[in-house]
Amino acid sequence: MRLDVSIKKEHADIATAVAWAPDNQLISCSDDKVLIRWTSDAEVAGKVGTIGAFITGIAWFPVIGKQAPDTFVISCTDGTYRFVSRSGREEKKVQAHEGAVILVTWSRDGSTLLSGGEDGDVKIWSKSGNLRSTLASTGQSVYCACWGPDDDQICIGNGKILMIKTVQANRKNLQWNAHEGLVLCVDWNVANNMIVSGGEDCIYRVWDAFGRQLFASKVMEHVVTSIAWSPNGQCFAVGSHDMLRLCDKAGWTYCRERVSTGSMMCITWTPDGTQFAGATGSGAIVFAQVVDRRVEWKNTEVTVTGQRKLRIQDTFTETLQDIELSRDRIVEVGLGFDHLIVTTTSQCSIYTLTNLNTPIIIDIRAPPHFMHLCNRHLLTSDHISGLQVISYEGKILSSPRFQGLRPEYLTRDTVALSPDTVAVVDTVDSKNIHIMDAMNGRVQGKLVHALEVVEVCLNQHTISLERLLAFADRSKDLIVAQVVTGGAVNTSGILAFPTHKLISHIGSFVFHDETDVLVGLADGRLNTWYHPACAFVDKDLLSLTTTVTDGTELGRHAQITNYTGTRVAIRKADGSSVFISTPIDVEILYQLTRTSKWEEALRLCRHQRSPPLWATLAVMALPKKQLDIAEISLAEIDEVARVEYIQYIKDIPSEEGRLAELALFRRHPEEAERILLQATPPLIYRAIEINIRLFRWDRALEIAVKFKSHIDTVLGFRQKYLEGFNKTETNPRFLQNSSLKIDWEVIEAKIEKEREDEKVRMSSLDRKGGDDSSRGGGERKSRK
Repeated sequence: MRLDVSIKKEHADIATAVAWAPDNQLISCSDDKVLIRWTSDAEVAGKVGTIGAFITGIAWFPVIGKQAPDTFVISCTDGTYRFVSRSGREEKKVQAHEGAVILVTWSRDGSTLLSGGEDGDVKIWSKSGNLRSTLASTGQSVYCACWGPDDDQICIGNGKILMIKTVQANRKNLQWNAHEGLVLCVDWNVANNMIVSGGEDCIYRVWDAFGRQLFASKVMEHVVTSIAWSPNGQCFAVGSHDMLRLCDKAGWTYCRERVSTGSMMCITWTPDGTQFAGATGSGAIVFAQVVDRRVEWKNTEVTVTGQRKLRIQDTFTETLQDIELSRDRIVEVGLGFDHLIVTTTSQCSIYTLTNLNTPIIIDIRAPPHFMHLCNRHLLTSDHISGLQVISYEGKILSSPRFQGLRPEYLTRDTVALSPDTVAVVDTVDSKNIHIMDAMNGRVQGKLVHALEVVEVCLNQHTISLERLLAFADRSKDLIVAQVVTGGAVNTSGILAFPTHKLISHIGSFVFHDETDVLVGLADGRLNTWYHPACAFVDKDLLSLTTTVTDGTELGRHAQITNYTGTRVAIRKADGSSVFISTPIDVEILYQLTRTSKWEEALRLCRHQRSPPLWATLAVMALPKKQLDIAEISLAEIDEVARVEYIQYIKDIPSEEGRLAELALFRRHPEEAERILLQATPPLIYRAIEINIRLFRWDRALEIAVKFKSHIDTVLGFRQKYLEGFNKTETNPRFLQNSSLKIDWEVIEAKIEKEREDEKVRMSSLDRKGGDDSSRGGGERKSRK
């Protein structure tokens, strides 16, 4: 990326502040006490008015809901801040500080105004101008302060120190030494929860929300006078004397522009993040458009070459095509799944990569903050319409929402899209993940985690029964969940989704764009999970389906940008890109098993002789009831105990019995019991036997009493169990039935009769054409 800079001068004195209005018009002020309105194309739109004091800062009231605000607040050197209408009329003046008011800024929900002054006080005000509290008294001039992402914390520059103060009293305050000189500017981004600061030591630094330094620049030529995050959190702008920098969120510099304008006093971004403006010491206003943004997908590369221009390059056919939009500047570009999505401030254009000449164009109410693509549709998020799922034909399919959803707090990392599911981290309580239907927007369930969730990702398989959700929490644990709807409901009435922790200290992770392969960077290694759903089939095999690649050359804070085909694209902390290849065997294996070509899958594994591939095939075969394939695969990786258990399952005569044992293999005893008891007729002894094998004696007795069958069987096995440990019965439920006579000949006869009835029933079904390919010979008697 680079900056396309234009410089315009209309003010007669030093320009002190600029601010973008919601309609993408800029308001600038100067020591000439004149407010000037500018268009986004850097043209003067007129004079707003004249203020009877020197202005130090401007803050527009934030956009809340569908109605655009028409007032802004200015801070002045006479100790006041003033409410000014769009037309330039002063609505109200509030005496705020002793000495100059250096800064004013609104909270993101528009309910609170923050001010800082030369008297060293940081104050909180209501939106009507009433003082709520004095948050801090630093004893020296406050040159910078900003709101945290949740509007409950404020980061303040106090001399050489940065400190985080909480508005509410129930959270801990924090402070740390940030710079060698005065801290002059600071900004805190809602999308990535990271802080950037600049100071008199001529260095800008990147911090996390706990004050840990993530990056420090080299010493620059001049003092860093202004700094500001892009709204999407992907980059930030740094201003100094005669210099502008555009930097990645990791800290490295995209580009540096020399501008002969003196010190950059203030920087502010447009709400769509496509350009920013700066007020300078020479009185000129600097407009900087972000161009050369680049996205890639397989063989296609798209570059934003101008405000309304795109260049599409196919590296396979070596063709180039330029597209120029007729109106509005380009805000967001999405590429993937054979589609190119281009959004402007008022329209969304949907192109197919095979035909770039006739896009589908739809009108939008606001430019999106971000977008996600899958193979069936796309998802956009903006502050007016919220979340919207749109088909590639241009039809709005749904508007997913839940109670308490605040779209302005959503980020790219906290929303995930798949062909049938949308996952959204709750904007109020980030421990909750809402699972919604992509086609109608209805909430299907809620996953409740113990810690705050910071990132979510969905696999892209088109079958909803195999939907997986991977998410990272605040402690950097990577967890995978099976978000199949229609599951069990817990005691709180919330749909219970099974989860499993994959690894700790995760830095970045992403699903493959076609298969279920998951890759993640953790502790300097690239971990590849060939089949994460293995955690819900047999978690003991999970380690066998995982490969680890050394990634020490990637350094710290490397990020996975995409994973398509066999190529994992990784961006290092210095901005360079590294590509790591994954075996194509796994992608071929997915293609074969999803088309039920199991014999071809066996031949592939035999040819490659890869233990992770064999383990992956075994885990894929078990849920599909391909017992022969699973048996062969497990034998190849020397899983003798599992092979014997598969052989035991194959020898069970009834379909319900085999399904129940497979459910037990996946550690789902309740499901196994339900299958057996819902059979026609119910397989009572098998249900009791499963509970006895799991030492669930109370449940085994409960089933026997309910069906009035095999009560003596349960008591007999219980008696043998206690005798083996030289124990006496203490369970009241068993003591109530202790008078029942236990005759093992009768018990064995009942068990044998039920087994014979099961065989006869299945034989009659076989004669009617109900033969099952996975059946074996007669049943082997289980060990008692």
